[in-house]
Amino acid sequence: MSTLAERQLAAWESIAEDWPVSESDRVYRCGDCGGGVALATDMRGIRYLYIHEQYLALIVLHLRNHHADLDPDKA
Repeated sequence: MSTLAERQLAAWESIAEDWPVSESDRVYRCGDCGGGVALATDMRGIRYLYIHEQYLALIVLHLRNHHADLDPDKA
C-alpha cells in the first residue's frame, strides 16, 4: 500500500474509532443516519464475531460510502 493510501486509511480509521454505532434488529446501525454498518446476527439469531480490525473496516466502508463529506483529505 502506498504511503498516501496508508495515511488516508489511518485518517478514516481515526474517525471510525469513535463513530456512534448501535444494534437494532440484528444490524449494527450508524448513529448519524441509521444506515446499516454490519450484521449483528445471522437469520437464526447466531451472533457474528468480528475482530476489531474487521468491525473498524466495516465502519470505514459505511463512512466512505454514506458520509463522504467527512473525507479527511477535503477538510
